Amino acid sequence: MNRETTYLTDLAAVLWPCGGLLGPGEFTGTRLARHERGSQYLPVPSARNPRVILPAHNRTAAVRGISSFSHGHSFGERVRSLALTGAFATGLAPLLLRDRLYVGAGPGIEHALASALDREVSVAIHLGPPRANRKPVLLLLTPGGRTIGYAKVATNDLTSRLVRTETRALQHLDGALLKDVTVPRLLHENEWNGHPFLVQEALPVGDQTDRPTRHQLLRCVTQIVGLGAVRTRWLSDSPYRRSLEERITLLGARPEAQPLREALSRLPDVRVPFGAWHGDLTRWNVASTSRRAFVWDWERLALDAPAGFDALHYDLNEAVQAGVHPGVHRWLDSGSRLLRDPLMAATGLLPHTVSTVMALYLIDLATRFLTDLRPGSSGVVAAVDDWLLPALDGLRVRADHEATRTG
Repeated sequence: MNRETTYLTDLAAVLWPCGGLLGPGEFTGTRLARHERGSQYLPVPSARNPRVILPAHNRTAAVRGISSFSHGHSFGERVRSLALTGAFATGLAPLLLRDRLYVGAGPGIEHALASALDREVSVAIHLGPPRANRKPVLLLLTPGGRTIGYAKVATNDLTSRLVRTETRALQHLDGALLKDVTVPRLLHENEWNGHPFLVQEALPVGDQTDRPTRHQLLRCVTQIVGLGAVRTRWLSDSPYRRSLEERITLLGARPEAQPLREALSRLPDVRVPFGAWHGDLTRWNVASTSRRAFVWDWERLALDAPAGFDALHYDLNEAVQAGVHPGVHRWLDSGSRLLRDPLMAATGLLPHTVSTVMALYLIDLATRFLTDLRPGSSGVVAAVDDWLLPALDGLRVRADHEATRTG
């Protein structure tokens, strides 16, 4: 088995205590034969590269799962999703997708969710690409195919921390007054098989929403900044900087820690507005209309960070879609323009602090990457060394020039 098939069987042991076994599909003539006991799920596109896990014998749940999990993806990915939807709708998918995850009979996560919500549920499961914070996200449906909500189930120490953090974040946001931003309500939280899980409502995201425009993005970002009291402080006196220094120290003897520590210590001491940030605002976690933004995945919410971090994070993730190095180069300019927008100025962010805030964001991002690092995840280290630290060097120089010209 490769790493991904091992992940599938480990995941099955969490979701279904009776366990799961990978194998080929079983056919009788041209019809799929049901496994004698338990349920069958289809790892899509394959067990060696799973992105979603769909019920083999529930077309409605499978089709709804594909459409729900393709929001915010590229045009090519949406075309593939349409083709897959057609294959399930016509009943061909179980014939075309040979890999199976056979789940033994007995109580599983579906039973826990049905008990929590006091109704029968069907599930489709999104996994996404391999990364440190990867966890199953379960689309919950009625037998008739109506969406009930989404569940997140932790699988290890990191994802347990993130699920608990998001639970607290949704509880905090339940009483927040966000004029133009809608967040999901927390429906249930508990533990399953020794791991925390949460259930949240589904937001009304669909054909009437799209990726936010620049103005919509900044309107959303500034309202999130104001979730708590916005305070302007000297960087040297800020709790945020002390916290970031402590996080870098916890990296221990990692070779990347020293350049991050030096970059932080050499930034100019400027006055910066601090407020809340979502922590992972990307095209996969936000949708917008002309009047409202719908934002989910609040597992990284923090209430004390430099204003503008969310705008920089969204913009960087967009910029690198067509290539990391040219994307980062474009972001150094586009991110600066975003922070200089009049909407951001309303938070108290001043032009001569823009490059300092961008440098702080990269230091924070690198520290997060390295803190969440899984054994054998050399790609993250390569990313930090390859583009993040060089971009940080240029920003630090630019920050000095900006602060000097103003001073």
